[in-house]
Amino acid sequence: MNKELYQQMASYVDSNAEWMKNNRQDFHHHAESAWHEVRTCSLIADYLVKLGVTDLKMGKECFIAEERMGLPPQEELDMIYERALEQGAVKEYAPLFKDGFTGIMATIDTGKPGPVIGYRVDIDALGVIESCSLDHRPAKEGFASVNEGEMHACGHDAHGTIGMATAAAFMKFKDQLCGKLKIVFQPGEEGVRGARGMVNTGWFDDIDYMMAIHMRGVEGDPADQRIIIENKNCMANCKMDVYLTGKACHAAAPQNGNNAMLAMAAIVQGVYGIPRASVGDARINVGQVIAGTGRNVVCDRVKMVMEIRGLTQASLEYLKPYTERIIEHAAAMHGCTAEIKVMGATPCVPTDTPEFSQYLADLANEVGLGCNQPGAFISTSDDYAYMAQKVMEHGGKSCYLNLATKCAGPGHAVTYDVREEDLPYGVKMYVAAALALMDDWKKEHNV
Repeated sequence: MNKELYQQMASYVDSNAEWMKNNRQDFHHHAESAWHEVRTCSLIADYLVKLGVTDLKMGKECFIAEERMGLPPQEELDMIYERALEQGAVKEYAPLFKDGFTGIMATIDTGKPGPVIGYRVDIDALGVIESCSLDHRPAKEGFASVNEGEMHACGHDAHGTIGMATAAAFMKFKDQLCGKLKIVFQPGEEGVRGARGMVNTGWFDDIDYMMAIHMRGVEGDPADQRIIIENKNCMANCKMDVYLTGKACHAAAPQNGNNAMLAMAAIVQGVYGIPRASVGDARINVGQVIAGTGRNVVCDRVKMVMEIRGLTQASLEYLKPYTERIIEHAAAMHGCTAEIKVMGATPCVPTDTPEFSQYLADLANEVGLGCNQPGAFISTSDDYAYMAQKVMEHGGKSCYLNLATKCAGPGHAVTYDVREEDLPYGVKMYVAAALALMDDWKKEHNV
């Protein structure tokens, strides 16, 4: 790797640290959850255009529309669009991201032969009500989310910022690079909703190396190990909304109705009692139930929000039809009907190519970022799996990176926060990876 060029780019990244801090806090302050990311995308688009990035796919260009999952109702999307404009969305670009088309694909073509390197950064917030306690830094310093029930409680405000700063570094030193650099700003990772609609657009078909990065909370100061890599399979995952419809009546004469609450209770007991199978470990969770209208009214409508996960594809394929049968028959047992909507899903596929993971771990140590020895397994789900799978199908390599940071609160908690001082290390890792892969390509092709 050209270490002199790396040091120049790393110094440039450090000079951008204050902007990164401010941008991350702005995204945090205006958190937008899955398919709501209109303001976020408009600001990213404006930034990339001003950098001079000319090959941009935005909005509808980034999706196979019918392959998107878990879209909110149209009236909600309309309301969110107006809110984004009120909160400072860039009016020139905001219309591109209406109606749940909140994605950007940026390509920086150096004009010289070389590898094609892709980066995924997710940009969506969670459906979490952020803490207003003054012990919570965002609340104390005035950048807690202004959108109630939407919070960056998993670091995606940092991820989006890292993607933007990576583009800035590549554009600054574009003349000294080769090949193509691609950055996809993905909506809806929470709920594993956003990636599937993007992967079949053709944009991923020429990528040789694909990476994603995610903030990872650690104890103490991560100065000696900025990067964490685990070779893993993504858990197979299916997220479902279940709608039960019965018949309301006076609770004094329950025989005149069909109690959807009873169907729901039977479903909850039934799915948690599914016998586990030898085809692989599995998880099931009913996370939310919305039901009933009053104490003296037999419940006629229930919404259940639930998910199933499997450490193998076979375990999910065992669990999913079993769950669907329980829902269908428990509803029928109480004279109700059931509708199941799949709101998100991921396949059980590797997100990491082991030799590429080791390559990046060695590189991180070489440039002083520090990294563990890859090999640990952790059972998480991320729809980056779709992108990794797409790249691996044509012989490309993939690695899911974690950026160590000192967090306040665990992931998805109302007190979650990251340390902005750690963000430049994520950009430096992306820069180091690109430079090393480019140099290897030149050696292989005698350039």
